[in-house]
Amino acid sequence: MAASDQDARPKRCLANAPAGLQIQTHADKGRALHATRSFLANERLHAFEGTVVVPAQPKLSLVCAYCLASSSGALHACTACRAAYYCDKRCQAAGWQSGHSLECKALRAPRGDKLPTAVRALVLLLLRERRQACSGLQQLEGHVGARRSNETRWRDLSLMAAAACSFAAVDTHPAGLQHAVELLCKIETNALDCYDADLGGPIGLFLDPMLAMANHSCLPNAMVHFIGRKAVLVAQRPIAAGQEIEISYTDYTQPLSKRQEALVPYCFQCCCRRCQGDLNVYQVCADFALPAPSGRSLLVHSAQVRSLGALQHVAIQRLARDCGEAATRLADSRTMAHGLNERRQALAALYHDCKELVAAGLWAVSPLPQVLSDMVMWYTDSGHYASALAVACLIATACDAYRFTAYFDPVRVRNLLVVAKLLANTAQTTAELANAATAVPRRAGAQQTVLHKLQDIDQVSLCQMLLTMALESAPAGDAAGWRPTAEARQMLGEIKQLPGRQREMSFILAWAQSPANDECKAFFDYAVVKQVATLASLAPDVLRATFVPGDGQDGGQDGGQDGGQDGATQ
Repeated sequence: MAASDQDARPKRCLANAPAGLQIQTHADKGRALHATRSFLANERLHAFEGTVVVPAQPKLSLVCAYCLASSSGALHACTACRAAYYCDKRCQAAGWQSGHSLECKALRAPRGDKLPTAVRALVLLLLRERRQACSGLQQLEGHVGARRSNETRWRDLSLMAAAACSFAAVDTHPAGLQHAVELLCKIETNALDCYDADLGGPIGLFLDPMLAMANHSCLPNAMVHFIGRKAVLVAQRPIAAGQEIEISYTDYTQPLSKRQEALVPYCFQCCCRRCQGDLNVYQVCADFALPAPSGRSLLVHSAQVRSLGALQHVAIQRLARDCGEAATRLADSRTMAHGLNERRQALAALYHDCKELVAAGLWAVSPLPQVLSDMVMWYTDSGHYASALAVACLIATACDAYRFTAYFDPVRVRNLLVVAKLLANTAQTTAELANAATAVPRRAGAQQTVLHKLQDIDQVSLCQMLLTMALESAPAGDAAGWRPTAEARQMLGEIKQLPGRQREMSFILAWAQSPANDECKAFFDYAVVKQVATLASLAPDVLRATFVPGDGQDGGQDGGQDGGQDGATQ
């Protein structure tokens, strides 16, 4: 990773780079990862195995220590240390070979299962060094000088390194401690967090010396998918031979000040166009949106982006910047409650913080997309699936399409899956209403209006087409192991078992095989784009009815005339 303050000591070259990649020196960044050939968007550049892969301490019992997969069932703990959990005996055996045989004894010590993730990674590295030097780690930058200048942080790092030395039972003389703290600095600088959207945060730590050569940009041309123990580097947009490969170490949709704070541990400031011009997500989308395959995406057209006020009017650009910054600070200061009523009140406060963004239609400006996602979860947990669906469609069309310029971005794909899963529930609800001959009143609250619209939509076909889009967005060559792909395949298999859908299936099959065909594209525009847009257009009224005090007509309920829930079982 960026190494602007490299020391003067000579460093050996890293092992040979994978085919298509090359390490080059950089005047400002020290070293950089470059492409030696061209890559297409969504093409895999390389799959990295990782020198160190350890589970995150807070998720220790929730993810497999070897493959990092989460499971709905119980994982099996290592009976010796109880600091590693596995899917099955196969993962346990593989985990033993990959490093647990070294760390198991050390982790049996009291509180071994409480070690911070980075300290556990350091313990493993120190134990490996007893056998042989860890290839490639010596050349990594740790920004030791910059970290030492912060006395409080340096003291914390020294204590963490001392703890690792104690657990690893290595020499704690000054030279040994200095080596350990330098290794820890390299971990802090070069390791990546493996994220799981379903578990809400990092599930593991991944360190690979070659991947660490990819520098940061808030306008990256590549992204990293974590598939099992592998980090798969994928082109986010076309990459030319000789071009530097850059990834983002942070959430690049956050306001500038938040991104700068997130980069402090890496000891550099980003100087990309997004940061230098403090560009909002709409401005970035106008210049960098990746054209999607015809008939395959909810991606907005460039002309549509350029007509937005966030591009044309300085006052709206200022509002996006200032209100986004202010609302993000307020969101960070608030604590989310646990009970449904308390969560609703907290979300209402967050929505109020974003009222100027809402009024200006700046749905894609942080923190509004995050607030909307939390609202979808609240509606879902409350059994209000129709309302959740409308807001999820708003996120897909008015947030994700502008925030993430690649149509195959994993956040966009996961949110498509959210829409598909909600459709599975609302389809059941509207079918039950139809079978019971229960009319949804046309002049009713916002939530009932969604149910009325849903009765006119082929929800099963819409769900099937969204799932197909998710499958097509998988990284080339790694679709089988990508979690969204597995979820989409399972749901598609269930849909294909439904009786009496031969006609619909024939249309969808023709579209899937030839999406650019004029007739198929027209079918897609009607069956997907129009229906998702219709549902999204109902979301503002749904949100007002639920989260704006004094404005709600039905108290946030999605049911029939008596204001009950959607009717679907959870």
